[in-house]
Amino acid sequence: MKSMTGYGLSRGLTSDVSIEISIRSVNGRFLENRFHLPKAFYGYESELKKKLGELVKRGTVDIYIARKVKAQTVAGKININTKLAHEYLKSFRKLARDLSLKDEVRFEMIARQPDIIQFEEPENINQSEVQTLKRTFEAALKKLDLERVREGQALKKDLVKNIKDLQKLTLKISKMRDEANRALQEKFEAKIKARIPKDAANIDPQRIAQEIVIQIEKADINEEIVRLNEHLKNFEKLIDLPVVEGKKLDFYTQELLREVNTIGSKSQVSGITESVVESKTLIERLREQVQNIE
Repeated sequence: MKSMTGYGLSRGLTSDVSIEISIRSVNGRFLENRFHLPKAFYGYESELKKKLGELVKRGTVDIYIARKVKAQTVAGKININTKLAHEYLKSFRKLARDLSLKDEVRFEMIARQPDIIQFEEPENINQSEVQTLKRTFEAALKKLDLERVREGQALKKDLVKNIKDLQKLTLKISKMRDEANRALQEKFEAKIKARIPKDAANIDPQRIAQEIVIQIEKADINEEIVRLNEHLKNFEKLIDLPVVEGKKLDFYTQELLREVNTIGSKSQVSGITESVVESKTLIERLREQVQNIE
Protein backbone atom coordinates (compact mmCIF):
# COMPACT_ATOMS: atom_id res chain seq x y z
CA MET A 1 0.00 0.00 0.00
CA LYS A 2 1.29 3.44 -0.97
CA SER A 3 0.23 6.89 0.14
CA MET A 4 -0.07 9.61 -2.47
CA THR A 5 1.85 11.97 -0.16
CA GLY A 6 5.63 12.00 -0.28
CA TYR A 7 8.82 13.96 -0.85
CA GLY A 8 12.18 13.15 -2.40
CA LEU A 9 15.32 15.28 -2.74
CA SER A 10 18.59 14.49 -4.49
CA ARG A 11 21.65 16.39 -5.70
CA GLY A 12 24.08 15.63 -8.52
CA LEU A 13 27.38 17.17 -9.53
CA THR A 14 29.63 17.24 -12.58
CA SER A 15 32.86 19.17 -13.10
CA ASP A 16 30.87 22.08 -14.55
CA VAL A 17 27.32 21.90 -13.18
CA SER A 18 25.40 21.15 -9.98
CA ILE A 19 21.86 19.74 -10.22
CA GLU A 20 19.24 19.66 -7.45
CA ILE A 21 15.95 17.80 -7.89
CA SER A 22 13.04 17.80 -5.45
CA ILE A 23 9.81 15.87 -6.03
CA ARG A 24 6.67 16.47 -3.98
CA SER A 25 3.43 14.51 -4.36
CA VAL A 26 -0.02 15.08 -2.83
CA ASN A 27 -3.53 13.67 -3.26
CA GLY A 28 -5.13 13.66 -6.69
CA ARG A 29 -7.85 11.76 -8.52
CA PHE A 30 -5.53 11.04 -11.43
CA LEU A 31 -1.82 11.34 -12.18
CA GLU A 32 -0.87 14.96 -12.83
CA ASN A 33 2.80 15.84 -13.43
CA ARG A 34 3.99 19.42 -13.14
CA PHE A 35 7.62 19.88 -14.19
CA HIS A 36 9.54 23.05 -13.33
CA LEU A 37 12.70 22.88 -15.43
CA PRO A 38 15.51 25.15 -16.60
CA LYS A 39 15.47 25.67 -20.38
CA ALA A 40 18.54 23.48 -20.82
CA PHE A 41 16.50 20.42 -19.71
CA TYR A 42 13.31 21.02 -21.71
CA GLY A 43 14.25 18.32 -24.20
CA TYR A 44 14.37 15.66 -21.46
CA GLU A 45 10.98 16.34 -19.86
CA SER A 46 9.20 13.61 -21.80
CA GLU A 47 11.75 10.97 -20.79
CA LEU A 48 11.62 12.02 -17.13
CA LYS A 49 7.81 12.01 -17.19
CA LYS A 50 7.82 8.45 -18.51
CA LYS A 51 10.18 7.34 -15.75
CA LEU A 52 7.93 8.97 -13.15
CA GLY A 53 4.83 7.25 -14.56
CA GLU A 54 6.44 3.83 -14.09
CA LEU A 55 6.50 4.35 -10.33
CA VAL A 56 3.69 6.80 -9.55
CA LYS A 57 0.17 5.89 -10.70
CA ARG A 58 -1.98 8.55 -9.03
CA GLY A 59 -1.56 11.93 -7.37
CA THR A 60 -0.47 15.48 -8.14
CA VAL A 61 3.32 15.61 -8.47
CA ASP A 62 5.50 18.72 -8.61
CA ILE A 63 9.07 18.27 -9.88
CA TYR A 64 11.53 21.10 -9.31
CA ILE A 65 14.91 20.89 -11.05
CA ALA A 66 17.59 23.51 -10.46
CA ARG A 67 20.76 23.78 -12.56
CA LYS A 68 23.76 25.88 -11.52
CA VAL A 69 26.80 26.36 -13.73
CA LYS A 70 30.14 26.95 -12.04
CA ALA A 71 31.24 30.45 -13.07
CA GLN A 72 34.93 29.59 -13.05
CA THR A 73 34.53 26.75 -15.54
CA VAL A 74 31.87 27.83 -18.01
CA ALA A 75 31.39 31.31 -19.44
CA GLY A 76 27.85 32.58 -19.77
CA LYS A 77 26.21 35.51 -21.50
CA ILE A 78 25.28 38.86 -19.95
CA ASN A 79 22.07 40.49 -21.20
CA ILE A 80 21.30 44.18 -20.59
CA ASN A 81 17.71 45.41 -20.83
CA THR A 82 18.33 48.97 -22.09
CA LYS A 83 14.65 49.75 -22.65
CA LEU A 84 13.77 48.83 -19.09
CA ALA A 85 16.72 50.90 -17.82
CA HIS A 86 15.31 53.99 -19.61
CA GLU A 87 11.91 53.40 -17.95
CA TYR A 88 13.56 53.20 -14.52
CA LEU A 89 15.50 56.41 -15.27
CA LYS A 90 12.33 58.29 -16.24
CA SER A 91 10.52 57.03 -13.17
CA PHE A 92 13.35 58.02 -10.80
CA ARG A 93 13.58 61.51 -12.33
CA LYS A 94 9.81 62.02 -12.07
CA LEU A 95 9.87 60.88 -8.45
CA ALA A 96 12.70 63.33 -7.69
CA ARG A 97 10.68 66.19 -9.23
CA ASP A 98 7.52 65.21 -7.37
CA LEU A 99 9.43 65.15 -4.08
CA SER A 100 11.40 68.32 -4.91
CA LEU A 101 14.70 66.47 -4.59
CA LYS A 102 17.92 67.58 -6.29
CA ASP A 103 19.75 64.25 -6.07
CA GLU A 104 21.03 62.98 -9.39
CA VAL A 105 20.10 59.49 -10.59
CA ARG A 106 23.33 57.47 -10.61
CA PHE A 107 24.21 54.50 -12.76
CA GLU A 108 24.48 52.07 -9.84
CA MET A 109 20.91 52.93 -8.80
CA ILE A 110 19.63 51.77 -12.20
CA ALA A 111 21.95 48.75 -12.43
CA ARG A 112 20.70 47.37 -9.11
CA GLN A 113 17.08 47.17 -10.30
CA PRO A 114 15.58 43.74 -11.16
CA ASP A 115 16.01 42.41 -14.70
CA ILE A 116 18.33 45.23 -15.85
CA ILE A 117 21.45 43.07 -15.98
CA GLN A 118 20.96 39.29 -16.27
CA PHE A 119 23.43 36.47 -16.49
CA GLU A 120 22.30 33.77 -18.92
CA GLU A 121 23.81 30.38 -18.31
CA PRO A 122 24.90 28.38 -21.35
CA GLU A 123 22.25 25.89 -22.43
CA ASN A 124 24.45 23.41 -24.23
CA ILE A 125 24.93 20.31 -22.09
CA ASN A 126 27.28 17.38 -22.53
CA GLN A 127 26.64 13.67 -22.09
CA SER A 128 28.08 13.67 -18.59
CA GLU A 129 25.49 16.22 -17.46
CA VAL A 130 22.66 14.27 -19.09
CA GLN A 131 23.66 11.12 -17.20
CA THR A 132 23.92 13.09 -13.97
CA LEU A 133 20.43 14.52 -14.55
CA LYS A 134 18.96 11.03 -15.02
CA ARG A 135 20.76 9.53 -12.00
CA THR A 136 19.76 12.44 -9.78
CA PHE A 137 16.14 12.21 -10.92
CA GLU A 138 16.01 8.45 -10.25
CA ALA A 139 17.53 8.97 -6.79
CA ALA A 140 14.94 11.63 -5.91
CA LEU A 141 12.18 9.39 -7.28
CA LYS A 142 13.38 6.47 -5.16
CA LYS A 143 13.32 8.61 -2.01
CA LEU A 144 9.81 9.78 -2.90
CA ASP A 145 8.65 6.19 -3.33
CA LEU A 146 10.18 5.09 -0.02
CA GLU A 147 8.31 7.82 1.82
CA ARG A 148 5.05 6.97 0.05
CA VAL A 149 5.47 3.33 1.09
CA ARG A 150 6.25 4.34 4.68
CA GLU A 151 3.17 6.58 4.80
CA GLY A 152 1.14 3.77 3.22
CA GLN A 153 2.06 1.36 5.98
CA ALA A 154 0.93 3.86 8.60
CA LEU A 155 -2.35 4.29 6.72
CA LYS A 156 -2.86 0.53 6.55
CA LYS A 157 -2.40 0.22 10.30
CA ASP A 158 -5.11 2.82 10.91
CA LEU A 159 -7.42 1.24 8.32
CA VAL A 160 -7.15 -2.19 9.95
CA LYS A 161 -7.94 -0.74 13.38
CA ASN A 162 -10.98 1.16 12.10
CA ILE A 163 -12.28 -1.88 10.21
CA LYS A 164 -11.98 -4.04 13.35
CA ASP A 165 -13.86 -1.41 15.36
CA LEU A 166 -16.54 -1.26 12.66
CA GLN A 167 -16.91 -5.06 12.72
CA LYS A 168 -17.45 -4.94 16.49
CA LEU A 169 -20.17 -2.33 16.07
CA THR A 170 -21.82 -4.39 13.32
CA LEU A 171 -21.86 -7.42 15.65
CA LYS A 172 -23.35 -5.25 18.39
CA ILE A 173 -26.09 -4.05 16.04
CA SER A 174 -26.77 -7.64 14.95
CA LYS A 175 -27.27 -8.72 18.56
CA MET A 176 -29.81 -5.93 19.08
CA ARG A 177 -31.76 -6.86 15.95
CA ASP A 178 -34.19 -9.21 17.81
CA GLU A 179 -34.90 -6.47 20.32
CA ALA A 180 -35.60 -4.07 17.46
CA ASN A 181 -38.02 -6.54 15.83
CA ARG A 182 -39.86 -7.14 19.12
CA ALA A 183 -40.24 -3.38 19.56
CA LEU A 184 -41.62 -3.12 16.02
CA GLN A 185 -44.07 -5.96 16.63
CA GLU A 186 -45.40 -4.30 19.77
CA LYS A 187 -45.70 -1.01 17.92
CA PHE A 188 -47.61 -2.52 14.97
CA GLU A 189 -49.92 -4.54 17.28
CA ALA A 190 -50.75 -1.42 19.26
CA LYS A 191 -51.55 0.53 16.07
CA ILE A 192 -53.79 -2.22 14.70
CA LYS A 193 -55.67 -2.67 17.97
CA ALA A 194 -56.21 1.07 18.20
CA ARG A 195 -57.84 1.11 14.76
CA ILE A 196 -60.16 -1.85 15.35
CA PRO A 197 -63.51 -0.87 16.92
CA LYS A 198 -64.16 -2.58 20.24
CA ASP A 199 -67.48 -3.98 19.05
CA ALA A 200 -66.03 -5.24 15.73
CA ALA A 201 -66.84 -8.84 14.82
CA ASN A 202 -65.42 -11.41 12.42
CA ILE A 203 -61.83 -10.09 12.69
CA ASP A 204 -59.40 -12.76 11.48
CA PRO A 205 -56.50 -12.96 13.99
CA GLN A 206 -54.38 -14.86 11.47
CA ARG A 207 -54.64 -12.09 8.89
CA ILE A 208 -53.67 -9.53 11.52
CA ALA A 209 -50.62 -11.64 12.42
CA GLN A 210 -49.61 -11.90 8.74
CA GLU A 211 -49.87 -8.14 8.31
CA ILE A 212 -47.62 -7.63 11.35
CA VAL A 213 -45.05 -10.07 9.91
CA ILE A 214 -45.06 -8.23 6.56
CA GLN A 215 -44.47 -4.89 8.26
CA ILE A 216 -41.65 -6.32 10.41
CA GLU A 217 -39.96 -7.83 7.34
CA LYS A 218 -39.99 -4.41 5.65
CA ALA A 219 -38.34 -2.83 8.66
CA ASP A 220 -35.95 -5.71 9.45
CA ILE A 221 -32.23 -4.78 9.21
CA ASN A 222 -30.93 -8.31 8.60
CA GLU A 223 -30.17 -7.74 4.90
CA GLU A 224 -28.25 -4.56 5.66
CA ILE A 225 -26.21 -6.35 8.34
CA VAL A 226 -25.36 -9.17 5.90
CA ARG A 227 -24.25 -6.71 3.21
CA LEU A 228 -22.33 -4.65 5.75
CA ASN A 229 -20.35 -7.71 6.85
CA GLU A 230 -19.67 -8.65 3.23
CA HIS A 231 -18.35 -5.16 2.40
CA LEU A 232 -16.09 -5.26 5.47
CA LYS A 233 -14.64 -8.62 4.38
CA ASN A 234 -13.98 -7.31 0.87
CA PHE A 235 -12.36 -4.19 2.30
CA GLU A 236 -10.02 -6.34 4.39
CA LYS A 237 -9.06 -8.45 1.37
CA LEU A 238 -8.27 -5.36 -0.69
CA ILE A 239 -5.92 -3.78 1.86
CA ASP A 240 -3.97 -7.06 2.09
CA LEU A 241 -3.26 -7.20 -1.66
CA PRO A 242 0.33 -6.50 -2.88
CA VAL A 243 -1.00 -3.52 -4.85
CA VAL A 244 -3.82 -1.61 -3.20
CA GLU A 245 -6.10 0.63 -5.30
CA GLY A 246 -7.45 3.61 -3.44
CA LYS A 247 -10.37 4.02 -5.87
CA LYS A 248 -11.76 0.56 -5.01
CA LEU A 249 -11.45 1.23 -1.30
CA ASP A 250 -13.26 4.53 -1.78
CA PHE A 251 -16.12 2.67 -3.47
CA TYR A 252 -16.48 0.33 -0.49
CA THR A 253 -16.53 3.21 2.01
CA GLN A 254 -19.52 4.60 0.10
CA GLU A 255 -21.26 1.21 0.24
CA LEU A 256 -20.55 0.88 3.97
CA LEU A 257 -22.08 4.29 4.60
CA ARG A 258 -25.12 3.40 2.49
CA GLU A 259 -25.89 0.29 4.57
CA VAL A 260 -25.31 2.04 7.89
CA ASN A 261 -27.60 4.92 6.89
CA THR A 262 -30.34 2.44 5.93
CA ILE A 263 -30.01 0.68 9.29
CA GLY A 264 -30.30 4.04 11.04
CA SER A 265 -33.44 4.98 9.10
CA LYS A 266 -35.15 1.63 9.81
CA SER A 267 -34.30 1.12 13.47
CA GLN A 268 -36.13 2.75 16.38
CA VAL A 269 -33.96 1.18 19.10
CA SER A 270 -31.74 3.72 20.87
CA GLY A 271 -28.83 1.28 21.22
CA ILE A 272 -28.76 0.68 17.45
CA THR A 273 -29.00 4.41 16.80
CA GLU A 274 -25.96 5.03 19.00
CA SER A 275 -24.01 2.30 17.18
CA VAL A 276 -25.02 3.77 13.82
CA VAL A 277 -23.63 7.18 14.84
CA GLU A 278 -20.35 5.59 15.96
CA SER A 279 -20.19 3.56 12.74
CA LYS A 280 -20.67 6.66 10.58
CA THR A 281 -17.82 8.38 12.44
CA LEU A 282 -15.53 5.41 11.74
CA ILE A 283 -16.54 5.27 8.08
CA GLU A 284 -15.77 8.99 7.72
CA ARG A 285 -12.29 8.28 9.09
CA LEU A 286 -11.92 5.45 6.60
CA ARG A 287 -12.98 7.74 3.77
CA GLU A 288 -10.43 10.40 4.74
CA GLN A 289 -7.64 7.80 4.94
CA VAL A 290 -8.62 6.13 1.66
CA GLN A 291 -8.48 9.51 -0.13
CA ASN A 292 -4.70 9.43 0.39
CA ILE A 293 -4.07 5.92 -0.96
CA GLU A 294 -2.67 5.56 -4.45
